Amino acid sequence: MKKEDLKLYHEIGTHATHLGEFWDKVLESALIVHGHLCGAMPLGFRAGRLALKALEADREPNMAKIALVETGTAHAAGCFADGVQLATGCTFGKNLIRKLEYGKWAVTIAIKKDGRAVRVRVKNEAIEAMFGGKFMDHRRRGVPPADVPKEFILESFKKTITRPDDEFLEASEVFTYTFPPAPKPSFNIDRCEICGEMVAENKLRVKEGKKVCLPCSEYMI
Repeated sequence: MKKEDLKLYHEIGTHATHLGEFWDKVLESALIVHGHLCGAMPLGFRAGRLALKALEADREPNMAKIALVETGTAHAAGCFADGVQLATGCTFGKNLIRKLEYGKWAVTIAIKKDGRAVRVRVKNEAIEAMFGGKFMDHRRRGVPPADVPKEFILESFKKTITRPDDEFLEASEVFTYTFPPAPKPSFNIDRCEICGEMVAENKLRVKEGKKVCLPCSEYMI
């Protein structure tokens, strides 16, 4: 990452101070982790932030919430999911984010303890504006996002961060989400008898009488 990018990300982060204390640091961190400016990441960031606000909840430090993101793979603007992840703290590593593969720019945040949940979607006009901009024109031509001239996305990125929620987002009423039964986490480990690497016990399989990891088992995951 270039030094000038870090400086720019810090400057952009200051535009999130109106969201509350420390949100400038959260946005700056989101930009550093995500790695480039685009139209979808800040939409996910603001959608995730609004969901927390609607639930009167804080950014997740533990494993008490889950984010169900309706975007998916193999389509433009999937970066929305990174914005949600970094705004809410519902991270991949904590197993708190799921892609539903609907191809929509919306997210449901649900609290595990009581099932309270809210769905936030990006309004159609905001999505159409994103897809109608010069940034997306370059992406359609195969230009990597970090290589698109920043002047084609910078001001719209800042606008997404600073504009009022109700101009481009819509939140549902708080409702009750029913969580499917979750498997208990495993705190035990063992060694794969083929590759020799350590594996979480509940991911081991048996192949020809040996305890093996999934890649060595050749089972479909």
